[in-house]
Amino acid sequence: MVFEGEQADVVADQSAYHDKEGICHEIQERATSFNSRKRWYRSLTLDQLSTTTADREQTPFKPIPIQDDAQFSTFGRDAMVTLRSDWQPPGCEKTFLAGALLVAPMSDVIEDRWTDVTCLFEPTPSSSLQDTTTTKDYMLLSVLTDVLTKLVLWTKKDGLWVSITAPENAISVGEGLSLSNPNRDAAFDNAVFLTRDGFLVPDTLELVPDVGDLSISIRLKSKPAAFNSEGLCVEQNFATSKDGTKIPYFVIRKKDLKMDGTNPTLVDAYGGFEISELPYYSAVQGAGWLEKGGVKVICNIRGGGEYGPKWHQAALKANRYKCYEDMEAIGQDLIDRKVTSPTKMAVIGGSNGGLMVGNMITRPVSSKLYGVAVCQVPLLDMKVYSHLLAGASWMAEYGDPDKPEEWEFLRRHSPYHNLRHDNLGLPEGSSASVVRNADWVCPKVLFTTSTRDDRVHPGHARKMVRALLEEAQPKGKAPEVHYWENIEGGHEGAADNKQRAHMWTPTYAMLAQTLGLPA
Repeated sequence: MVFEGEQADVVADQSAYHDKEGICHEIQERATSFNSRKRWYRSLTLDQLSTTTADREQTPFKPIPIQDDAQFSTFGRDAMVTLRSDWQPPGCEKTFLAGALLVAPMSDVIEDRWTDVTCLFEPTPSSSLQDTTTTKDYMLLSVLTDVLTKLVLWTKKDGLWVSITAPENAISVGEGLSLSNPNRDAAFDNAVFLTRDGFLVPDTLELVPDVGDLSISIRLKSKPAAFNSEGLCVEQNFATSKDGTKIPYFVIRKKDLKMDGTNPTLVDAYGGFEISELPYYSAVQGAGWLEKGGVKVICNIRGGGEYGPKWHQAALKANRYKCYEDMEAIGQDLIDRKVTSPTKMAVIGGSNGGLMVGNMITRPVSSKLYGVAVCQVPLLDMKVYSHLLAGASWMAEYGDPDKPEEWEFLRRHSPYHNLRHDNLGLPEGSSASVVRNADWVCPKVLFTTSTRDDRVHPGHARKMVRALLEEAQPKGKAPEVHYWENIEGGHEGAADNKQRAHMWTPTYAMLAQTLGLPA
């Protein structure tokens, strides 16, 4: 035995790797929740690595004295720490903001000395650090500014970190850049792969031979266009949420679209786990919706990572309702701009996005804004989610339903309970419920799931559909309810391209029929 976690841990592991200058980093790590980790560190010589096995090595591990929610990596002899909450390191006069990237000598960090710390990135209200890529001599930062990617370049000279002005990459709204290292050993040279894509731009792979000059790149390969994008455009708008926060969203549409409120519009969002909804190329979306004149909307609601950790944390646990208010604000904004209208607007989402859709069809405001919904592999019963499959690992995101004080706020965004008790007035436990939303009617809805989903149990979708068909429909509260369960496919809902086609064809057919999209 070389390392052991505890029963309540989400993950426990031990890893070792070589970094620049032959440095070996060995790290033990326990994830005590989805967002929190405890770490221990030691560095071994090449002789120790080649002559002693891990179970007999006597060099002790030392705790890495950083916040449990911070992210940790290395660059040669330096430690890289990305903050997820504000922090003032010991011995520092400055408090660094959540989302900042700090670099300091690893030997100092282990001794909890922070007198030689350099901040390579600090977030602003409109910008956040999305990713880092390292090479032999450089560190590249991918920075999001209002969901538009920009590159920041750093290198080390005479022991000091120096910023290098990166050339402006011509990136339009709705396009993106991502970086990766072409070598198994990132310290081999200074080359990087650069991938460009976007809602209307197929993935293109380029090789930058030396990131010291990002203006020189070699186009290697590009995916063929999967749909006709001629006459289409992408725009970015901002909606004002209930608390005054500006929420960005992309609209992909025909350039000559008439703003008369009659356009079939599909609104897509995720809003969780600090996952950013960045521009991406989708053949299915393009061929199944955009080519035929449909409008697609991608929402950057809170709960995601578009503006860094605080954007995510703004919708955690008791504040989960914020991302649902964001969706209501976007829906209303689309109506106000006369892009669409409630009978012509659908909402779609999967997994955590399925929880969002579940709230959209049961909340009093959103159920009137969105006339149609597609709810994929969803979380819906928040009373039991933590006892099913991987659900226990998500309590840092949603809360613990077994704690009365946390179930109090979880209950408010549990679609299954909102449906049965608030909207239908069915008894809740031993208590009689009161119908709080007497005029509620469920939008036309399609649920999809998988028998073999190993993350979100298919029971969530099954019991919601049963309640809609057997309890809501007889009262005239659920005019159109569809359900499809694939017996394979896991959490993605489909095991291969044939099954994906089988899943998406009825999905887009249902949307086209209910929203009036021409065939």
